Amino acid sequence: MTYTVALAQVNPACGDLDSNLKMHVAQAEQALEAGADLIVFPELSLTGYTLKDQTLDLMRRADCPAFGPLRDLSHHIAICAGFVEEGEDGIPYNSAFFMDAGDVVHVHRKMYLPTHGMFDELKFFGRGRNLSVFDTRFGRTGIVICRDLFHPLEVSAMSALGVDLLLAPSAMPARGFGGEELAIEQTVGLALGSASTFLGMFVVYVNRVGFDDGLGFYGGSALSDPVGEITALAPRFEAAQLLGTVDTSHIARHRYQLPIHREEDLAIVRHALEARRDS
Repeated sequence: MTYTVALAQVNPACGDLDSNLKMHVAQAEQALEAGADLIVFPELSLTGYTLKDQTLDLMRRADCPAFGPLRDLSHHIAICAGFVEEGEDGIPYNSAFFMDAGDVVHVHRKMYLPTHGMFDELKFFGRGRNLSVFDTRFGRTGIVICRDLFHPLEVSAMSALGVDLLLAPSAMPARGFGGEELAIEQTVGLALGSASTFLGMFVVYVNRVGFDDGLGFYGGSALSDPVGEITALAPRFEAAQLLGTVDTSHIARHRYQLPIHREEDLAIVRHALEARRDS
């Protein structure tokens, strides 16, 4: 199976849900006209990132009426976008939804919320507790949000559960200036390459651009294929929409040539964790 994914490297307006919703509709329509089957937006793309005391006012359910235009568009193009989710417990979560065929297919809550240095997410968001693995017309799909991608246990567990396509919306600030490449770009590149090469999956990494409350986001969105090659790469520091092609035949071929996925034995991990718990 071959399909086209649009990476929407956008600059959301902080706290302006209405403006951001219009931007999402325009981006999805542009991607649809270009022949895309799926569009992926960055982390918290519908609200902006540094929300602080606006967080509660901006939280919504994924199936809320405000997102109706996106659900309508999802009859024609699948959509993954970031938002502040109103949990059933009344807690706001840093989440991403996947819409297709007019329905909310899945919602992922960010599991690893950085709270150090420039980050303060746990002060405003609840922590997700469940791996996001679900079936779509593109195959078994997973979602990780920004820092989630840096946690190998989460990503490898999703691979063991059969994920072929990993969506990674992000709001990664630029840091580590000093060379031709930002230090954080090197870290992201390692995470993308590890997930693609060793676990045999396509990774769609979509990072935002622009500024929120002094934080600057560098973009650099990318599509990484199972042989660890970046087949689509967005520019730094400017909004862009680019298209990438996913050919799922590459997954089986790569997993045959480098059979790490087939060799994986979850019983080893399970035994080690149980032994640690009982010790």
